Amino acid sequence: MFARFKKNQKPSIDESEIEYTTHAMLELSDKELEECSALYSSSYGTYTIDDPKHPGQQIKMGIKHYKRDYCIPHIYIARARWKGNLIGHAIYLRKKCEIKERTEQRKHNGIVTWVLQLVVDEECRQQGIASMLLKSIWEFSDDYAWGLASANPCTIRTLERATFRKCKAKIIKANLNNIKQLGKDIAFVEAESYFVTNNSSQINTKFYADNSDFKKDDLIESRLGYLRKGYEWLAFTFQTQEIQKEEYAAFFDRFVEFSEKKLKDAYNRMKIDTHGWAKGTVSEVDTLIPYLGEGELLDFGCGTGRHAIEFAKRGRKVTGVDFADTHIKNAIQIVKEQHLESLCEFQTGDVRIIDLKKTYQNVICLYDVIGSFPNEESNQKIIMNIHRHLEKGGTLAISVMNMELTDRIVPDEQKMSLKNNPRLLLKLPPSDIMQSSGDIFDKKYLLIDTDSGLVYRKEQFEKDNELSAEYVIRDKRYYMKEICTLLEKCGFRIKEKRYVRAGHFSENLNATDPHAKEILVIAEKK
Repeated sequence: MFARFKKNQKPSIDESEIEYTTHAMLELSDKELEECSALYSSSYGTYTIDDPKHPGQQIKMGIKHYKRDYCIPHIYIARARWKGNLIGHAIYLRKKCEIKERTEQRKHNGIVTWVLQLVVDEECRQQGIASMLLKSIWEFSDDYAWGLASANPCTIRTLERATFRKCKAKIIKANLNNIKQLGKDIAFVEAESYFVTNNSSQINTKFYADNSDFKKDDLIESRLGYLRKGYEWLAFTFQTQEIQKEEYAAFFDRFVEFSEKKLKDAYNRMKIDTHGWAKGTVSEVDTLIPYLGEGELLDFGCGTGRHAIEFAKRGRKVTGVDFADTHIKNAIQIVKEQHLESLCEFQTGDVRIIDLKKTYQNVICLYDVIGSFPNEESNQKIIMNIHRHLEKGGTLAISVMNMELTDRIVPDEQKMSLKNNPRLLLKLPPSDIMQSSGDIFDKKYLLIDTDSGLVYRKEQFEKDNELSAEYVIRDKRYYMKEICTLLEKCGFRIKEKRYVRAGHFSENLNATDPHAKEILVIAEKK
């Protein structure tokens, strides 16, 4: 039923084309479970000749096994797809446990994650997919511990690269009681299975997987012990461990960029209409109307369409574009309910590259669409695409986040090179601001990377019937001179500029006024 790649014919995979998703195992259909079974059974490997039941045979797992042992509460799956093909998955148990550390008398709750199955299509290996699957689970999480059981030293290395920490038997032994809390929910783990000492960390899973094809790793054996037959290494790392700075620096750009790939999902999950800053739509449109001509209007990065719909209510014909399909669907529904179909239309698209095959007399691009992408090339592409869609002499109204204010409020100890100071980012507390309020100027949740000038924060999301998620968000915030220079470079003439606050675009504030979170610029296409 499920086509696999031909053996020894490695596909040429563009990393940007790989899609990573995460779901509860209980949500998977039989067809999806069969897909997982096909991948596992074709790519996991073979049993050793010592296996008492299947000596030398291909390791397989049927759909009944998945349903019995994995389709239970607290077990999830992260999947990697390329051109519709499932090329990798990680199944994991993730739950809150009562943690007691030897150095503390008190107990506290902490999230512990145990990867139960990690498999990548054998023709798609050596491309970092396993590492990215683990990052799709953990990212910069504030979990207490992360781990797995495996006879493959490469898998242990993947865990260490993903968490920037080393697996050490002595540390695992000290935390074994906390790990055992999770073991109670795992079908292949029995209470007497653990063999953990100061020099060895293994578990008797009675799984005789042949690992002879994998390169012998003396360092793994020195830290976790020589592997016994039928055993797997019990490999865990812990938040309290020191970060391996060299590993972190080498992987920093890649794992931040991976979180960037989830930017679309983050914005899809924002509850914009409940945010206080989004309540001033009518006043903002009142302020903008005198600057805009009478003609048709394009709203680039329209979100839920609040500005576009307000313009339509006033008789203006409007087109709205946004890459968050959830917001576009909501906007279309509101337009139908308010019978504005003849004046207002929406479509999903990337404002950097979309071509609407026409020009407009006016364009608005409000609330940090320019700046949501951290690299200046992407932001410049948005402005140049606006320029292409705007008639000569047409008017542009944009707003971007105010870097003058951001720089003023963020303490000096939260401004430094993040690549050279890994613990600073890893210790940054996550917030739920994007989902709850949208007020992303709370200084305790912000870092400024002095290498790039970008602003970092960590956002957590909870949504009905969806797995919670945590993303690292980088944004580009602007100084007034900087954004004006960029607009002029792209062919615009600045007509008016001011520091403003949400819902009060008519007020001209000082650059570092606590309310001046946006810079509003009105410009004309030369």
